[in-house]
Amino acid sequence: MTLNPEISQDTEVLYAHCDGGYVLTREEKWKEVKVGRVYSSNNLLKTNDKRGYIDESWYTFHIGDHTTFEEKMEQYLDSYKYLKERMVFIVDGAIWIHNWINEKYPCALKILDFFHAYEKICYFSTKVISDKIKRKKWQIDMHAKLLKEGGQEVIKEIEKITCISKSKSKSEEKEKLLGYLRRNETRMNYPSYLKQGLQIGSGAMEAAHRTLVQKRCKLSGQRWTEKGCNKYNKP
Repeated sequence: MTLNPEISQDTEVLYAHCDGGYVLTREEKWKEVKVGRVYSSNNLLKTNDKRGYIDESWYTFHIGDHTTFEEKMEQYLDSYKYLKERMVFIVDGAIWIHNWINEKYPCALKILDFFHAYEKICYFSTKVISDKIKRKKWQIDMHAKLLKEGGQEVIKEIEKITCISKSKSKSEEKEKLLGYLRRNETRMNYPSYLKQGLQIGSGAMEAAHRTLVQKRCKLSGQRWTEKGCNKYNKP
């Protein structure tokens, strides 16, 4: 899926990010926290050709079930439903996220966070390429291919790797990565996204983790109750 070709890069696009992290709680020690961030392309400002910042955005997070987190996100996102196909979700490969987007925002564009995809590819390489120099070169090649040719071509490259079939564990790593990439293939058309001037990475989401989770809930000596943490971080 691509944006309507009649929509120029100057037209407003709404970005939504969803990702997970961990918070130390009193009840169950470390527990997953679901984090969301939403902002408009109108809030993306550049300081130079390589750097920029977001001057205004909306955050939320929730410890617990994904349904409650989805409801928190919808409180804000529903006011932008008029954008329809100009809503862009940059997310990881979690099935519940994609099911939710498909149900609530079927016209939105889903992009697999580039750095999530590349991280998994790099992890795979550490398991199957022992030579550090060859591994680094392969990682660089895959990074370029992912950006210039997209997920489909990267999948083809990984499918060509046959020498690891002699090792059961390495073969399993290959099939695990291929399964992940194939499930997300339609969300990895990075050359098209970049051509349209779209964001493809998780920098904004990592900043949200620092703002919401690290700075608010991971200070020295803090141990939250689940109820208290969720109440403190109402959208």
